Amino acid sequence: MREFKEEDLASFDGKDGRPAYAVVDGKVYDVSSSGFWKGGVHMGRHAAGQDLSEAIAGAPHGTEVFERLEQVGRLKRSSTPAGEPPPGWAVALLKMHPHPIAVHFPQALFALAPLFLIIFYIFGNAHFERTSYYLVIAGWITSVPAFTTGLLHWVYKYGKTTKRLYLFKLLMSIVLLVYGAVVIWVHTAKGVLLPDAVDLTMLVLYLLLLPIIVSIGHAGGRIVFG
Repeated sequence: MREFKEEDLASFDGKDGRPAYAVVDGKVYDVSSSGFWKGGVHMGRHAAGQDLSEAIAGAPHGTEVFERLEQVGRLKRSSTPAGEPPPGWAVALLKMHPHPIAVHFPQALFALAPLFLIIFYIFGNAHFERTSYYLVIAGWITSVPAFTTGLLHWVYKYGKTTKRLYLFKLLMSIVLLVYGAVVIWVHTAKGVLLPDAVDLTMLVLYLLLLPIIVSIGHAGGRIVFG
């Protein structure tokens, strides 16, 4: 199988009739026939003729999409990259995309909790107050697997990167876990809220959940879609 040097890849950019090659994990693939690589550019962001091993870490898909394409060679690196490959169990788990699955539950639950509390104060129905309380509890419970799978991705997919965006998302996820526990503790201590007098403390605590989950979601969107 042919070996390509890094400096040779630039000539396989898919422009002016040239073939389009892309490198992932040291394997050189011919992406010319793929409809997602028209003109040698993928999604308007990634150009052919480059090593995309790092870029694919932030993609919504894994390296399995390249397995459908023809491998035309291997990349000959000037030096071997540091670090060991992730263990087999981590690779198998990451292929299931557990974090994108888990993260949607706490985002939805934490977003609905302040909404139901506001509805409670508007209509005075005690069921809405209890619903907001249970939503926060459910949001916190589901945020645990979301954080765990996110940590798994950070360690084994992103190589414990110290880029600011990734560290920000990790930090805000910890903040959400701690802050969510505080909201639950304060609401539990106060007991059932009364509709005839707005508890500003609880209302503010609930509303502050929104900027936290929005910031986490925004950071995740930038990691995946740029």
